[in-house]
Formats: sequence, C-alpha cells, structure tokens
Amino acid sequence: MATLQKIIDIQKVGRFERLSAPGSLRFSQVTLIFGENGWGKSTLADILRSLTRNHPDIIRGRETLATGGRQKVLLLVDGQQCGFDGAAWTGTRPSIAVFDQAFINENVFSGDSVLLDHMKRQYGLVVGAEGVTLIGQALEIDQQLKEVGQGLKEIDQYLTTTAAAFNLRMTAAAFADLAALDAADEQIAFKEVEVRRASEKEQIRTAALPQALPVPTAAAELTAILGQTIDQVATDLHRRLQDHIARHATGHPAPVAHETWLESGLAFDDAHDCPYCGQKLRDRSLLDLYAAYFSEAYKSLAAAVKQRRQTLERYGRGDFRQALAGKADANRAAIANLETLTGEGSVAALDVTQIATRMEDAAAALDRVFQNKQEDLVSPIEEGAYEALARQWDEGRAAVVAYNAEIAAFGQRIEEVRRVQASANLDSLKNELAVLQARRKRYEAAVTAIVDERKTHLDKQEKLKAHKEELRSKLTAHTNRVTSTLGTTINAYLDRLGAGFQIDYQPPNYKGKEPAAAYSILINRTAVPPRADDIAAPSFKNTLSSGDKSVLALALFLATVNADQHLTETIVVLDDPFTSMDEFRRTFTVNEINKLTDRAAQVIVLSHELGFLRLLWDRIDQAKITSCAIQTGAPGMASLAAFDLEKATQPRNETERMKMIKFIDATEGEPGEIRALLRKVLGSGPINLH
Repeated sequence: MATLQKIIDIQKVGRFERLSAPGSLRFSQVTLIFGENGWGKSTLADILRSLTRNHPDIIRGRETLATGGRQKVLLLVDGQQCGFDGAAWTGTRPSIAVFDQAFINENVFSGDSVLLDHMKRQYGLVVGAEGVTLIGQALEIDQQLKEVGQGLKEIDQYLTTTAAAFNLRMTAAAFADLAALDAADEQIAFKEVEVRRASEKEQIRTAALPQALPVPTAAAELTAILGQTIDQVATDLHRRLQDHIARHATGHPAPVAHETWLESGLAFDDAHDCPYCGQKLRDRSLLDLYAAYFSEAYKSLAAAVKQRRQTLERYGRGDFRQALAGKADANRAAIANLETLTGEGSVAALDVTQIATRMEDAAAALDRVFQNKQEDLVSPIEEGAYEALARQWDEGRAAVVAYNAEIAAFGQRIEEVRRVQASANLDSLKNELAVLQARRKRYEAAVTAIVDERKTHLDKQEKLKAHKEELRSKLTAHTNRVTSTLGTTINAYLDRLGAGFQIDYQPPNYKGKEPAAAYSILINRTAVPPRADDIAAPSFKNTLSSGDKSVLALALFLATVNADQHLTETIVVLDDPFTSMDEFRRTFTVNEINKLTDRAAQVIVLSHELGFLRLLWDRIDQAKITSCAIQTGAPGMASLAAFDLEKATQPRNETERMKMIKFIDATEGEPGEIRALLRKVLGSGPINLH
C-alpha cells in the first residue's frame, strides 16, 4: 500500500520556481493542504497526475517561464525517492486518483460542453486499469490491423494493376486464386492465333489459297505406247515397206520420218502420178501395200507418238519450268499471307530449278526414244531403253505430287479455320487470352512471392481480428461488471447531494475505434442528451446549473473510485472538490471523503477554503490526519509547512479573548492593542477571562 510521505523539492514547475519543505513535515494517511487560489494547488495535483500516468509532458507543459535551470521534482513514496529530472520519471509510481478541474475537463465536460472525447475518456475512467489495459491492447491490435491493412492495400493494388495490364477487371483475391497454367507458352500462343484469326476473319475468308501445280503424266502412261505394234500389218509387208524406204532414202537425208512422209503421200489418188517418184502409177501394188499398212490402228499409234513428242517438246521449250515457277511463287505468297493471318504454316516446298532441269533432261532423252518409235511404229521398243529415264521422270513427278498433297492439306486446314471463325466471338477470345496471360504472370517467381506475402498478411489479419474480438468480449464482460451498478451508484450520490436530476447510464458506444461512455440526463423523467449541437434543444449545456455540473462530476468521481477493486492501494487526491456547491453539498462531500479514509491507501485534500478543511479536520480521526499549507515568499519561492488548522479557524472573538488572557498571564502582546481589544469586547457585553 503505497503512500506519499513527503514532498522534498520542486523546481521550475508551474507557480513553483522553487518549493521546499522541512524535513520533519511528513504526510499522514489523511493530509489536508491549505493554499490560497493561485498559490500552486493545481500544480501539485498535476505533478501527482504526471507521476501516476508516467506522463512527463504534463510537467514539461507547466515549466515555469522566464527562469533558468532545469525542472525537478523529488518525492518520497514508501521510503523510496521518486523523481522527475526534466525528461522522465524514475523510481516507484504509486496508483493515484486525482479529482480536480483537469479531471472534469478530461472526463466530464469542458466549459458548458460534453464532447465525444469526454465520453471516451470517461469510459476509460469507468472501466479502470484493467479495462484501460484491455482497451490499450485493442488499440494496439487496431494499429497492427491498420498496418496490415495498409500492406494488403498496397499488395492488392499491385495485383489489380497487374491484372489490368491484361485488360482484366479482376480483384486481387481473384488474381491470387488463378490456377497454374501447364504449357503456358504453348496455350497462349495457340490462343493468340485464335484471336488473330478472329480479328482478321474477313481477310482470311477472302484470302487466296495456294493452287496445285501441274502434274506431269506418269512415266508408265507416257511410255506405254513405246512397246506397242500394229497387229493388222503382216511382217513381210512391213519388211517390203522398209526395203522400199531404204532404197529411196539411201544417200539422201530424211527431213521427216520416212513412214510419216509415206503416210502423207496416201492423200493422193490414182489419177495422179506417183507422189513419191513422179512415175505413172501403172502398178498399184505398192499403193495397195501402203493403204493396208497405214490402217486406222497405225494412224492412231502414230498420233499418240506424235502427241507424246509434242508434250516432251514443251518441256524442252521451258513451258513446264515456267508453269512450276509461276505457281510456286504465287503459292509461297499465299501461304505466307495465310500464315500471317491465321498462324497456320505449311511445309510445302519445291526446288523448281532442280526438278525442272531433271524433267527437261528426261524429256529430251525420252523424245529421242519416241523419235525412234516414230520412225518405226510397228516395232516395239524394249523397256530397258528408257527405264532409267522413266524413273528419273517419275521422281520429278513424285515431288510435284507430294507438294500438291501438302498444298491440299494446308488448304483443308485453312478451310477449317474459316469454318471455326464463322462462329468465333472476338471479345470472348480476347478475354480468354487475357486470362491465360494473367495465369502465366500469376506464377512468375516475383508475383508468387507477393501473393504469398498477401496470404501471410491475410492470415495475420484474421488472427488479429480474432484476438481483437476476444479482447472485446473480455472488455464487454468487464464493462458489464463495472457498469452494472455504476448508474445506480451515481444516482445515489446525486440523491444525497440534493441534485434535481439523475442519469441513465447505458452500455458503452462501440461505434468508433475507442469505446465511449453513454448516458442520458433524466430531468423530470425526461431523457436529455449530454451532447447536442442544436442550441434550441435541451442538453447538458442549457439544463444544468454550474453547481449541478460540479455535482455530476463529483458523483462520477466518487462512484468510480469506490468501485475500484484496488482502492486500498490507491492515493485519492481532491483539489477543491466543492466548487460551486452550497453548504449542504459541502457537508455531504466531507462525509464522503471521510468514508474514503477508511478504504483508500491515502487521502490528500487541497483547498483554499479553511472552513471546508476544518470540517474535515473535525470529522476525521485525529490519529491519521496532518494539516499543512503552501506559503509564499519572494516571487516564485514557496514552501510547504505544518499548519495549525484549528487555530486558523477559531472564531474571531475567541481569538481576541485568548490574546487578552495571554497578556494578563504572561504579559504577552502590545498594551495599546490590548486596550483596544478590551474596549471592543466590553462594548459587546460581558466577557469571562477565566
């Protein structure tokens, strides 16, 4: 049970440039301190408030102005010194409850107004140290929640901005919950192609497709007639014809194939001379032979051979090369355009120069074989004579066929793209692509680390909220215990103080970060709010007198102090507790202070009213009471000295009588003063000097 035993020294605080006290002056369980207004009583109250709260600013804010040196306070508490060195308190810190104007301004009202801050601080006062500790813990959690919330806000802003980079309006939580994307690059590339296709739908629809190249006749089909003969022509007929040709051709160059030339001669009839030798056609056997030989079958074979040679001649002229090169170039352009539009590529490729050269070489060689056939249509040409050439021909042809197959497959893929595009929704595809890109981004190492940090913040936030809810439950339970009888207790004090009103103390208000007290003033059973902005409406400001307001403040203080479970360990300090009170209320206050002396660790009363202090002196057990006074000397210099309260409060006539007795018994005093007193006393009636 800590008590304040002595004020040793005070320097540069408020009115006290220096306050000293004799070493013999010790405070008792009940200490009465007299001091005129303005002599430093409120300074002493603030020093004790600063000590119990460990709040140095209270003293620093009251530094004595225009003086040198450092602030200093030195007190003796339970035999141990505690002091303030201008920066901080050191030593023991007792529990002290101070009632003064500062208490009223902080917890009840200021001027004529009750503010939200009053209600908040009043709540802290009501719930006591335990409640304040819980409030402090809750506020600390609020601060942590604020910091976590700020961190989450920054992270969420980063994640939503990241999503917005892909034109996605996505919450941070939705972005964080995106699933991982397997083969992300491939899926995104595929979707990009779909988007590109959909955005260029019309161009793709009208774009030219690559065309198949002309395919050379298969070698087997081309060379099949080389082995053919004419079944209707007898072998000797053929021999005789060949002998005839040989006789006429000997030594003469043949501008055309002989059989072709002979065949042409058949157009002449027998009315003419021989178209070959110019002689009269007396013997028609040769003509008959020619006619038989050059039958329809012969003519058909000859035409086929001629047609094959014409085909081969076109290769020799470069027609095939030109056809390949022209279409291959056009196809390359078409494929490149479609690949740009759709993303579909083609492996179709053809070495036109190489293939054309080999085909042209094969054509030239085959033409010589066909020339031989043309010169002797009836005789078949053995396959071995052109087998290698046919193989070379087919190799070139196969390359063209393979190229055309790839072109056809590419065309089918493009047609499928066109079919799909017909129902494609560009906006949907763009959104799908954006989601894929966001999913890939979400699992980049740097972003994953931020998402993990977000989860850590969320987990911490959840735990803090749960802890805060637990603290709030404890605070609510504690508040209910404290306030369950608080209103009744305050009203009991108000009744005994003769107040014309009561209060309806209600559960606290939790609307803000800090809980606040809540009550209504009951006047004639009508609830009046303590706070009101409308001057035309009833409120604390315009319904209570100054005395009523002081009574309410004192009743609140007494109710909370008496409800304090640790009152036996608390020093109660009252600085002029009867402000604006009538005699009846002063007497009540004295009675309540007297009750506190049996319950509190120590009671210290500061007052400028000697009569009030004398009431306390007379009412309280003399064994536990001390009286002292603040005395002033030079400006700023003061001392705390023992004070004879009984003597200072004797009636005036009793004081004058004692002076006369002392003059008679011990010849103390000035004769002139005594004569004046005698005339005054005798003039007022009989006096007993014994």
